[in-house]
Amino acid sequence: MIKQEIIKEIILENRTEVMRHRVIPRNIKLNEFDRHVLVGIRRAGKSYILYGRIHELIHEGYTWDDIVYINFEDERLAGIKSEDLNSILEVHGQLSIQRPMLFLDEVQNVDGWDKFARRLADNKYKVVITGSNAKMLSKDVETTLGGRYMTREVFPFSFDEYLISNGVDATDEDLTATTAGRSTLKRHYEEYFRFGAFPECATMPVKRDYLMSLYQKVYLGDIAARHGIENIFALRILFRKLAESIKQPISFTRATNIVASTGAKIAKGTVINYLDHAKEAYLILPLSNIADNLAGKITNPKYYFIDN
Repeated sequence: MIKQEIIKEIILENRTEVMRHRVIPRNIKLNEFDRHVLVGIRRAGKSYILYGRIHELIHEGYTWDDIVYINFEDERLAGIKSEDLNSILEVHGQLSIQRPMLFLDEVQNVDGWDKFARRLADNKYKVVITGSNAKMLSKDVETTLGGRYMTREVFPFSFDEYLISNGVDATDEDLTATTAGRSTLKRHYEEYFRFGAFPECATMPVKRDYLMSLYQKVYLGDIAARHGIENIFALRILFRKLAESIKQPISFTRATNIVASTGAKIAKGTVINYLDHAKEAYLILPLSNIADNLAGKITNPKYYFIDN
């Protein structure tokens, strides 16, 4: 049981914490429906989208009497159970008479969170939820919250967002009118094209180590650990071969043969499962040939890695 005094302390501290963050405007609108779940690859900026929406609400004239933000990765909430979640509403009721808009970050850390989320929806609360891919994938959300929440996919920065994060005004027409401006655009585009645009990485001078660490977390955590994969060697070879085959269609049979040629014993059904797990974790994005027949679209797509 988490004491209400701790929840109150967290709610009040988060009011300052959320507002101190610099927020890059994202092309994701959360005012079209009352309840959203944000899903996507790790570190794509889901939490910052919550911050951005809260900033918008404050700018529109709402106050913290109308808003509750909770990050369930806060160590003070370690061990919180689903039956404790109603205390969030009770504590807010002690602070304000207003019906709160709820922003629940990393809520998957609470076993049974989905029952609380469904009750909030049934009681017509406005709610935005984020969750880690290791425990809450888009298909899980559709199963547990289908019809009550709108699922929104979050991807790394677009090039315009990347420019803004680096202090470049993407709407400035002088950028393309001068030599210096064009050079600035070209330099940023080359970095964007090579390293992608995960928000935390966008302004880092050295990006490779961060990206390798993130890849390992997705590869080992969201895919291998989540699905109990023991043949890590075969999984690693599969992803390496996919990376070498960018822009080329690759069938399930060909992928199986490529992995098997390295000495890793693996069945085609297992390869299909590995690819499905990677898609669920947003590590890879398949692209089908629109002119192909149904079987070809399903079994012979091109695979691209997220943000690259």
